[in-house]
Amino acid sequence: MTSSFTEIEQEKWNNIKVLIVDDQLSCAQLVKSVLEKTAIKSIDIATCYQQAIQLCQNHRYDIVLFDFHLNQNINGGELLTLLRKKNIITSNCGVIFFSGDRSPEVISTTMGIDPDCFLTKPINVGTLKQRIRNVYHVCLQRKPIYDALDQNNIEQAIQLCRQLLREQGHNLHIEVLLLELLMEQKQWQQAEQLLTLFKQRSQHHKLNLIEAQLLAGQGNIPEAISQLKLLIKQVPLCVAAYDKLARLYQQNKQFESALSIAQQGLILTPTIPHRALLVAQLAADMNEIEIFLQAGKTLSTHLPIIDNLWLVHFAEYTAIFEQIYTNQLSTQHSYRLQNEIKQIHQFATQRLQETQRYLLDAFANVVMARINYTDQQITKAKRRLFQGLKPFFGVMHQAPSIVMIDALPILISFGETRLIVEIYQALMTRSELDGHSQYRLSQLKEKQLIIENIRLLVSHLETAKINLSGDPKRAGALYKTILHDYPQCSEAILGYCDSLINQQDYQNLELLEYTKQLTTLPLPNPLAPWKKEIIEKQESTQPMVINHLATNI
Repeated sequence: MTSSFTEIEQEKWNNIKVLIVDDQLSCAQLVKSVLEKTAIKSIDIATCYQQAIQLCQNHRYDIVLFDFHLNQNINGGELLTLLRKKNIITSNCGVIFFSGDRSPEVISTTMGIDPDCFLTKPINVGTLKQRIRNVYHVCLQRKPIYDALDQNNIEQAIQLCRQLLREQGHNLHIEVLLLELLMEQKQWQQAEQLLTLFKQRSQHHKLNLIEAQLLAGQGNIPEAISQLKLLIKQVPLCVAAYDKLARLYQQNKQFESALSIAQQGLILTPTIPHRALLVAQLAADMNEIEIFLQAGKTLSTHLPIIDNLWLVHFAEYTAIFEQIYTNQLSTQHSYRLQNEIKQIHQFATQRLQETQRYLLDAFANVVMARINYTDQQITKAKRRLFQGLKPFFGVMHQAPSIVMIDALPILISFGETRLIVEIYQALMTRSELDGHSQYRLSQLKEKQLIIENIRLLVSHLETAKINLSGDPKRAGALYKTILHDYPQCSEAILGYCDSLINQQDYQNLELLEYTKQLTTLPLPNPLAPWKKEIIEKQESTQPMVINHLATNI
C-alpha cells in the first residue's frame, strides 16, 4: 500500500487522534515522540486499561496502539475486545499491536484478534512511521464500508467492497470482508466465484479459512474438515481454524476429535474464555470429568478481568458444571465435585481485583445454593442463597444480571415474593442481557404456571397480613396454608410466628423452630425489621414460658 497521501488525506492526517496504551510510560513516550515527527499533533497515552476506556469514551480515536502485555492479569487483546463489544471505539478505528513477546500464545491470540498491524519490540522508528501511515490509509479506504455496516446496510457494504477492489486491486482485508458478507447473505455462488479469483492472487491462510467456511455453509462438512486439517498443518498458529474444526467435528458427531482439537486450541490461547468453555462443554457431553475440571482451572486462572464479562464466562462454566453434577450417582463423586468447584472459585478469586471479589463471592453462594437445592438440602440452600444476595438487598439494580437470574428459580420455589419483585424490577432496567442470562430467563418464562402461582401467592400474603392484628387466629390459618405450598417462604414464616405470638401461643414448637432458623438468616427490607421485632417479642416471653412450665410441673 502506498504511503503517499492525496491533499485531502494529508489534511485529515494532520487532524487525526491517536491513543497509545502501554503500562510502561517510558515506552509509550518513546512511541509518542516518533509519531510526533510524522506531524500527528493529537496523541494521548493510557498506562492502564481503566484510563484507556475513559479516554476512548471521551475521544474518537482514529488509531489505537496497544502493548500486548498491559500487566500480569490483563492484555491488550482483552481491552480491544471490550472496546469493540461496547462500541467504545468505532468499527473503522485502526488497530496496531506491539510486543517483545513472540511466544506462540501471543502470536495465536493476536492472529485471532486480527489487528491492522503487529510490530515487534524494540520498535524500529522507520517501520513505525511507515506502518502507521499505511494503517491510516487503509482506514480511510474502508470507512464508507464500515459506515454502511454500522447502519446495517449489508447490500451497500457489499457494493462498496466491490467498488474498492475494482479501483484499488488486491486488498486482502476487503476481500475477506466481502466474502464473509456474501456468505452471511447466503450468496454462495458469488462467494465461490470471487474466492476462486482471489486465490489466484494470494494463498493467504485467511482465504483458505474462508474456503472451509464456504464448504461448510454449503453442507460439504467432510471436505470442510479436510481443508481445515490441512490449514492447521500449514499454519499451526491459526487458532480460528481450531475453533471451526472443533465445531464441525461436533456437528458431525465426531466428539472425540472435536474435544482433541478444541484442547489444542485452548493450549495455544489459554486467555480466550470461549475456548475453555468449548472444551468444558465437549468434555461434559462425553463425561470426561478430569478434562472438564482442567478446563475450569484454565478458565479461572486466565479470566479476562476487565468489566464484568469474566463473571459471565464463569457463569457459563458453572452451568455446564451443574449439568455434570446432576448426573452423578455417587455421593462420593458429588462431594468431590463440590470441592473442585470451590477450588476453581478460589483460583478465580486470586486473579480478581479487590473490588471484584465480592461479586464472585455472591455468585459462588448462589451456585452452592443451587447445588444444595439439587441435593435436597433445602435449609442450607436458602441460607446460601440469601447470603449471596445480601450485598444487594435494597440496591438490587447493582447486582450482576447472572447473580439475579441464577437465583430466581430457587426464590420462586421458596416463594420469596419480595426478592422476586425486586429482581424483576432491576432486570427491567437493563437495556441488554448477556447470552447466559437471556437463556436462563427464557427457561423461566416458559414456566407460565409457576409465574401465575407467584402472583397468587402475593395476593394471599397480602390478605393474611391484613388480618394479622385484628384476627391473628385467621391470619395464622392463612399463613399455615401458604406454608403448606411454600414451606420456605420467609414472609409466611414471619407472619405465622407473629400470629402465634399475638395469640400468646408461646409454647408452640413451630414458633421456637422458626425463630431459631430466622436468627441466622439475612433478610431484605421490610422483612428484616419484622424479623427483629418477632425475635425480640419471642425473647421477652421466655421468662413467662419458663414460669408457666414450672407451674404445670
